[in-house]
Amino acid sequence: MTESKLPARITKQLLGENYTIVGEASPEYMMEVAGFVETRLKELSQAIPNASKTKIAVLCALNLADELLQAKEKSVNPEVAKEVEERTKKIISLLEEGMIGDVY
Repeated sequence: MTESKLPARITKQLLGENYTIVGEASPEYMMEVAGFVETRLKELSQAIPNASKTKIAVLCALNLADELLQAKEKSVNPEVAKEVEERTKKIISLLEEGMIGDVY
């Protein structure tokens, strides 16, 4: 009998809201990613204190996408660029899922 690995699940607070994040990465890695996003969200919310959570999340996603594209252009290893792109897409997807919950 082969043992299938269940997705990891963590809960992280971002901009005052709790988010459950499910993924195939280790919980430690997911906490690191969520912590990175949290830091970026806090920086933006401090820079633009009257902006809505949705606007902050969209700006954060745009900033991360910009960084991804710049890193991709500079990357000498296409496999690393592809992995960074996949992880950024997952982060953006998590942000979008969280924002849908805020809207509805």
